[in-house]
Amino acid sequence: GRSAAIATASEPARGSPDARMAQAAEDVLFDARNNFHLGHYQSAITDANNAKVATDTWRAERDVLMYRAYVEQGNSAVVMSEVGETSPPAVRAVRLLAMHKNADVAGKQAAVAGLHELLAEPGAASNAPLCVVAACVFCAEKDYKEALKVNQQAQTLEQHAMVTHVYVCMNRIDLAEKQVALMQRVDDDATLTQLAAAEVMLGKGSAKAQDALYIYQDLSEKYGPSTLLLNNLAACNMLLGKFDDAEHNLGEALSKSATDPTTLANALVCMQHLKKAPEVIARNVTQLRTSAPTHPWVEAYESHDRSFDRFAAQFSR
Repeated sequence: GRSAAIATASEPARGSPDARMAQAAEDVLFDARNNFHLGHYQSAITDANNAKVATDTWRAERDVLMYRAYVEQGNSAVVMSEVGETSPPAVRAVRLLAMHKNADVAGKQAAVAGLHELLAEPGAASNAPLCVVAACVFCAEKDYKEALKVNQQAQTLEQHAMVTHVYVCMNRIDLAEKQVALMQRVDDDATLTQLAAAEVMLGKGSAKAQDALYIYQDLSEKYGPSTLLLNNLAACNMLLGKFDDAEHNLGEALSKSATDPTTLANALVCMQHLKKAPEVIARNVTQLRTSAPTHPWVEAYESHDRSFDRFAAQFSR
């Protein structure tokens, strides 16, 4: 949104307390945005609903945040039923994101085609919320080139955070670090800047995992632990070889959302390292396969399963 726009030389330093108070005042979606990025999706929805938006631009941005939070909660049906053809482009993009998340291969292709149509409309390149949502879908498709292309005119902190995420996915930590440095010059204290910095640290593996852990702990203490933050804490602890601590993080995350696919996948990795009983691991595999049949972990597991069956069939001849 506007509040996160890259600072010009004439603006006060974003990191100063006065600037942050002014930013929160001018950005009626400040709390909703903050909660969304921290993974506090229900709070983000409540904040978005309570925000006093006076213009069509703010209304569209509020709806994008709110509907993205519903998608993250697994409540895509709300988005599918409420967003129509007359909704603003960025809001329609969230509908395509919801569709992509829950569709079969043909449905996913249709969602991507729909996004390309939205991105071809006049003014799309400067519509930051639209570009970020489009990048979410392209990342899910592992089309990182397209995710970068659509955010090449990055105007907001969120766009720079998205570009950082894409570079981490591509294992281009060097380029991700440059994005974080740019974000730090704009607003070093912003939640998004801290999350982006921590993601890059995690991308470096065990060497920087402790530094990332401190950031996630600090954000959890400040804003409360979300499923997202707890999973990131667990990832740091696993990289540091602290699997008991990771198990505790994931247990807390599962108590918040028992069917969250990321938590279930991380819990499986943790259980294997802790040498849990095979039946406990099998139970969690079943749970993950049921709740998220298209999760990358499930797809990899089933691919190994099929390979094993093929080899077994060859040897049994």
